[in-house]
Amino acid sequence: MTALATLLVLGSALMHATWNLLAKRSSHPLAFLWLVNLASLILFTPVFVWGFLEHGLPAVALPFVVATGVLHILYVAFLSQAYRYGALSIAYPISRGTGVALVPLIAIPLLGEETSPGGLFGIGLVLLGIVGLHVRQIRAVFAPAQAGITAGSRFLEHRGPIYALITGLAIAAYSLVDKAAMEHAHPVVYGYLIFVSMTLGLTPYVATRHLALARAEMKKNPFLVLIGGLFVQGTYLVVLAAMTIAPVSYIVPLREVSVLFGAILGAVFLKEHLTFHRAIAAAVITSGVVMIALIG
Repeated sequence: MTALATLLVLGSALMHATWNLLAKRSSHPLAFLWLVNLASLILFTPVFVWGFLEHGLPAVALPFVVATGVLHILYVAFLSQAYRYGALSIAYPISRGTGVALVPLIAIPLLGEETSPGGLFGIGLVLLGIVGLHVRQIRAVFAPAQAGITAGSRFLEHRGPIYALITGLAIAAYSLVDKAAMEHAHPVVYGYLIFVSMTLGLTPYVATRHLALARAEMKKNPFLVLIGGLFVQGTYLVVLAAMTIAPVSYIVPLREVSVLFGAILGAVFLKEHLTFHRAIAAAVITSGVVMIALIG
């Protein structure tokens, strides 16, 4: 990957980890993320208008906008549930790691992308490090049930990580859709319309069930909502720009250095313990990132 693509993806990763931290710290993640999407649409309207007047939107790109919009609605819905019922340090690496595992496996044969042996090794290191960050918690999700524990109670016990796993499937799906869409649409126009469709899809549910919570969240944390709005679409536009100059099979794993940033932010702001084995896992992720950037 080029230096520019690497810097774009790393910057996107830092913004992504930051807005996820804000969502986790909010009183109601789904209401908060809906507010963040609204703020993002307002903040980026001038950028969208410029992009649309300059580049337009070909009709062939519309199916991609609809498809990724639906996938993003599922992504936000399950991510908010993952944060509601699970810790940031567990839900975040599971959801992001799933995308790391699936996207290269699908993108290489489906999109015809080529990766070097060094790049593939770097992808493997990133995935290994993500799993290593929280191997004990991840193992607990798939451990055999103890006697007397029903499937329903087991689901309730581990619903945070399970929701995170489903979130990861949505991430893998929309990443592949978005990479294909970059052949037809400009990143600024396409990225903004994703947030339009996602926000429209979430509005009926939030307005009928969680409007009071959204109002309370806005009154309590207006500045954090604005920061989230800047970062949630900013990170997406940056990574879409990177997709125009680099393979998605590299971009998705490299972007998951956000898990490392998330672990650091969780330790600093949420007082989550950063153990020795997590530090080793973080070093493995960093090594994978370096290999993708320099050799991939």
